[in-house]
Amino acid sequence: MPRRGCLDPAHFRSARFRRNAQGTLAEAERALGRQTDSRGGDLDQHLASIRGLRDDVAIAKDDLDDARQGLKGIPAKLPANELDPTAQRAKPRLAARALQMVCRLLAYNAELDLARHLNTCLADDDEYRAITRNLLHLGGTIAFDPRRITVTLDRPDSPRIATALGQLLEELAAGQPAHLAGDRRPIIYQQSR
Repeated sequence: MPRRGCLDPAHFRSARFRRNAQGTLAEAERALGRQTDSRGGDLDQHLASIRGLRDDVAIAKDDLDDARQGLKGIPAKLPANELDPTAQRAKPRLAARALQMVCRLLAYNAELDLARHLNTCLADDDEYRAITRNLLHLGGTIAFDPRRITVTLDRPDSPRIATALGQLLEELAAGQPAHLAGDRRPIIYQQSR
């Protein structure tokens, strides 16, 4: 079965023609509006130019209708083998999509767990998730030593949040230190002074 979803060049040409016709119609309508609104000058010449601009608008509307009719019979997408006979069937992206969804779920759960731990120090049930999201953008440095990896986070501006972050980092230091996969060095978290 051929792969669906390849864009048809004829559809693009017809769509471009329709966009150009829409632009021409809009410009003709603007010119008619400007001429209708203008004051002064010879009345007969003014009316003749309005009649001419009305004809231009009618012609532009007809062109736009023709462009729309021409676009109706052309599909937007074609099977890949119609555009390129040597095209091969694409491999399903299900595995990559599943991995992406798992990574998003893990990131969400990690953020939620971090926010709940931070809230035990903050005791702010209304804003703790927003504060956690802001802390995720906090700057800092990572130092790699032969014996450990040290993550130094910048101190937040708010003293209350800085105190809560300090307590959270102490809680992380009290437990089993984290490690990178395949690396025996512990990761030590600290806050800048």
